[in-house]
Amino acid sequence: MNTSKFTALVAVSAFGIASTASANIVSNGGFEAGTSFDADNWGELSGPSGFVGRSDSMPFSGSYAAYMAFDHINNPAAGAAYFMEQSQPVGTIVSGESYDLSFQAKVDSTSFVGMDTFVQILWLDQDGSDGGGVRGEMLTSLIGLGINDSYQEFSMEGLVAADGADSFLLRFQISAGAVSGIANGLSVDDVSFTQVPAPASAALFGLTGLFANRRRR
Repeated sequence: MNTSKFTALVAVSAFGIASTASANIVSNGGFEAGTSFDADNWGELSGPSGFVGRSDSMPFSGSYAAYMAFDHINNPAAGAAYFMEQSQPVGTIVSGESYDLSFQAKVDSTSFVGMDTFVQILWLDQDGSDGGGVRGEMLTSLIGLGINDSYQEFSMEGLVAADGADSFLLRFQISAGAVSGIANGLSVDDVSFTQVPAPASAALFGLTGLFANRRRR
């Protein structure tokens, strides 16, 4: 094989590896697809004193973002959770493999009295091959990570899928206690969930090393 053909092979192989590794598992991560307030591929749960859905008033990019909010100033102070979630089908992830989650998020106000806001992953065994149900959980307070009233990127790297898991549920949530006189909202956009490309990086390193050896010869 001549050098030019070998170089092309390395380039094509590297492109294929990178493309596979960088695929976003989450569907409609930018909340652009949907009808009115309903975002395709996302489930919504709203409490008695708030709103859950996609909104065009405060996206980070594109035309829409997810928005979850409660208002105990103009409505009864009823404790509730407001969230948007997406459940993936069987075979979406591989037990024991690592994944990266990233998203843009902000709150309406940094007054966090009587509330919290979370990102949650439930690792699921949906085909029942390991007993079924929830195999593991990650629950992280975004207040603890320093969320504020301007968009910022949150990245959670190297999340290891629990033993026996074949899929997952991803949830964004704002929760309010039964406290009067408080209101807040959570905006989320550009959600990405990807497999860590360590195997691909190793393969690419092998290809580039082989190319270097050919050049020396």
